[in-house]
Amino acid sequence: MTKSLFYGLLTIGIIIAIGFFIMSSGISSTGNVVAENTIIPSGDAQIVKLSVENGNYVLTPSTFKKDVPVKIEADISKMPGCSKSVVISAFNVRKSVSEGNNLIEFTPDKAGTFNIACSMNMYKGTFTVLENDGTKPAYVQQALPSGSSCGMAGGGCGCGG
Repeated sequence: MTKSLFYGLLTIGIIIAIGFFIMSSGISSTGNVVAENTIIPSGDAQIVKLSVENGNYVLTPSTFKKDVPVKIEADISKMPGCSKSVVISAFNVRKSVSEGNNLIEFTPDKAGTFNIACSMNMYKGTFTVLENDGTKPAYVQQALPSGSSCGMAGGGCGCGG
């Protein structure tokens, strides 16, 4: 094996090892460490994943920045029944998500911990909006009692499908 071929293969091996390390260590392409509940901006919006686990909404990440648009991508395959009828009352959000229409968008204009629920208040979750300086506010929205009536269109919201 020639010396130049050896050094070429060694260089390629080092590049592959560095790439593997970066991908497996949770370092983003911008060099920032990405934690589980870290805000992940995409362009000018915060991208959030929404699903249901054990009867509760799960938002990943669950912490947002105030005054920055939020785009929640609902994973329909992990959202049974009326969990597809999403209500975030603090920000006047009401949307029934479906395949091909699974994006919920709003801009949080106040800070605190807020509720997300289905329109029948059976599936619930919370998320936190940080102040502009990054601090966590003391405000926590009071939760509604379980099983209140459907709030979407004045009737049952089709919880079976």
